Amino acid sequence: MTTISIAYEVPASTVEAIRAMLDETALRDVNWNGADFKIVRDDFTCIEGNESHEAVALLNQIQDIISGQ
Repeated sequence: MTTISIAYEVPASTVEAIRAMLDETALRDVNWNGADFKIVRDDFTCIEGNESHEAVALLNQIQDIISGQ
């Protein structure tokens, strides 16, 4: 399981957009094939315990959604 922490100030609608992107990623991204993503709310946004290149790229996608890009 990969835990994704999302900052409390991120609106619920944005969290749902992130969840949709993560579901799509688990289905279609070779690096995350079948991944079980768990979203939790926290003081800041991060991917806990994973500093791989793939995790950094995924976090960048999450940040893009948060910033509205």
